[in-house]
Amino acid sequence: MTMTDTEKKLRAQIAALREITRAISAAYSLEQILALITRKTAHVMRADSCSIYLLDDGGKFLVLKATTGLATEAVGHARLKIGEGLTGHAAKTGKPVAASQASRDPHFKYLPETKEQMFQSLLAVPLIARGKVIGALNVQTREGREYPPDEIELLSIIADVAAGELEKALLYEEIGGLKEALETRKLVERAKGFLMKRYTINEQDAFARIQLQARNARKSMREIAEAIILVEDV
Repeated sequence: MTMTDTEKKLRAQIAALREITRAISAAYSLEQILALITRKTAHVMRADSCSIYLLDDGGKFLVLKATTGLATEAVGHARLKIGEGLTGHAAKTGKPVAASQASRDPHFKYLPETKEQMFQSLLAVPLIARGKVIGALNVQTREGREYPPDEIELLSIIADVAAGELEKALLYEEIGGLKEALETRKLVERAKGFLMKRYTINEQDAFARIQLQARNARKSMREIAEAIILVEDV
């Protein structure tokens, strides 16, 4: 039995979704996950650009964290208020937003640092993890393009998969950062103790010495603390 065009398209979309899921699962860092999502999604959606915006710590702004087609220097700098622009609107409403001519849409917001003036159409969907919006994912094309329901649904499914993985990666990164900070604090405290004993100085002066050495040597306080401890332990 010969497959219809609709069946072929559906099968291709399922295969593409499976490919994205496997690629994301194999990634080992937040940066790699972000890069894989944007690259694979742009390919699957036949788009010229795919970008991911994540909520900042205050929950008021969406910050560009990864992109395939926008200016790379805008990553980490370009931002939208929640509800601002089509992407911000998708995050605020928790629903997809599509426009074949994005610049004509009343929600459109141009971010000059992204150099996105070359793109016409835009489809944005929210990134929702455990019922909470953590950002938004969008695709753009240079030519005007209508997004049919099945393509909107496909990007929404990709966003659902991506959101779960991104939430885990963000949590691991946060835990890793807290662990690093705790270990550094312990090392600095130990190094301060050695300096206080060796030079008969108070805690504040010992800390200032570690800070000064780190600044002069252009190294982290952890590296200086480890060096002090190593000398004392010999």
